[in-house]
Amino acid sequence: RFSWTSATHLEIRPLIGLAASAEMAAGSSAGPSLSGAIGAPQSAAAGDAIVRGELVDRGGRLSLVAVRRMRWGTQVLSERPVLLVEADPDIYLRAADADQSLAEMAEALGDRWRLASYVAFKQLHERKQKEFLALWGEGIESSDPLAAHIHQQNRLGADLFVKDRPEFGKLIFWTHFVLVASIFGRFGVRNPDGTRTVYALCSHVGHSCRPNAAAFSLRKGFPKGRRMLHIIATDGVPRGEEITVSDETEAILCLPKLERSQKMFRGSGFKCECRRCTEDGSKLDECIAQAIARMQTLLAVRPPTDESTKEALSCLKELDKALPFSMQIKAKAKVLLASAFTELNNRAAWQEEHRGANIVQWTGLDAEAQEQRLKDTKKLFETAAKDFEYLLGQDALGILQRMEAGYEPVRDQHKILSKYAREKERSVASSAAELNESRASQSQQPAGAGGGGAGGGGYPTAAGVTLGGMQFDMPATSGKEGLPPGWEEIFQSKRPAGDGWY
Repeated sequence: RFSWTSATHLEIRPLIGLAASAEMAAGSSAGPSLSGAIGAPQSAAAGDAIVRGELVDRGGRLSLVAVRRMRWGTQVLSERPVLLVEADPDIYLRAADADQSLAEMAEALGDRWRLASYVAFKQLHERKQKEFLALWGEGIESSDPLAAHIHQQNRLGADLFVKDRPEFGKLIFWTHFVLVASIFGRFGVRNPDGTRTVYALCSHVGHSCRPNAAAFSLRKGFPKGRRMLHIIATDGVPRGEEITVSDETEAILCLPKLERSQKMFRGSGFKCECRRCTEDGSKLDECIAQAIARMQTLLAVRPPTDESTKEALSCLKELDKALPFSMQIKAKAKVLLASAFTELNNRAAWQEEHRGANIVQWTGLDAEAQEQRLKDTKKLFETAAKDFEYLLGQDALGILQRMEAGYEPVRDQHKILSKYAREKERSVASSAAELNESRASQSQQPAGAGGGGAGGGGYPTAAGVTLGGMQFDMPATSGKEGLPPGWEEIFQSKRPAGDGWY
């Protein structure tokens, strides 16, 4: 017996394609819900392929690179699996038309998964079998030490088993058995629902401790196991850059370099070759640990204050600079911070209604601060929702439904505020247009046409002005070209005497 040898591919918890809320589907005017803000299912979920990357040979290893610049949230791939193995091995080993010796062999082998994967492979069409085996290309063992190690262990285990149990030597084609086991070990993905899948493109996406993309598999809908890949780097990905994902948990990614390596490879002798691990990031690792600890402390402050929320937002920005990609830990912090902002706004509203009471001022009552908090709260909710979507896939739907309770009143308040701001802008623009039109019509009037003399209406001319039956001399020109003279210009030469004017 020998254990299944596999690479350390992350078991990414499968959300793309969150359906819009019921009110959005019904065309309600109440505004989009949080899931509606995320977006309706893309066409790829219906069967259309999306490919914005290509495989490039880099040092004997195929890597997926971007074919154009892509910003945060862009979908890179939507791919069907080449082979999907169901969670229950008995589907293949104890099927009605299966050889009864397969179940016996699985018990003797000690690992039903490998044998179930081989049976699933044999059920593919011949063309699909060739496509699957082509993943183990020529020279892969010389250029990829991990692949060579996996194949060596599987080959050794198969030889020992056949030697120990010769009655199973001709039951299956052992060369293909070893290749199938090695391909699943090097390129396979284990999904949260227990299924295992291999992909033609997504299986070549490399690991990085500073990933720029995240992937998940669809558990619902057709085809089952469709793989979605999205950009999660905050600055996006330029053209030609390698697309990478994290094969480890976020808890490991937040550790210092040495501890991270020990957790990832467990003394196997391998090491991570990603850019973050090859750089000297001791100071950066220390900043990450301090920012996370400080942010957790600030978010635990009850009741929240202006100072605690402001500092927590600053810590979140520092963490974004140190780890410039979407993370669940940061998405959770955004939700907690948005809830703290909401509590502060509710307190400010209560204080405004009870100004006459002798109360402690918890937070500022100025309108600008409350407006900024409202905008920050809405942005935090929406970016956190997107983070959960790209990282968790369909599993994020429950999280978004719980977030909806806090997001809905914020959305409604922001809608009212935006409507008021638009009306105010339109009012200002209308007043400015009327003033400009009035000035333009006045500048086009000929001299004296407006009755600027004594007894005439309009603006005074250079001849003078009559006010209260008294004539005042006027300067020849106005201090501002194209505008009527001001009161200082009118009274600068003469002032009536003895009437009490100053």
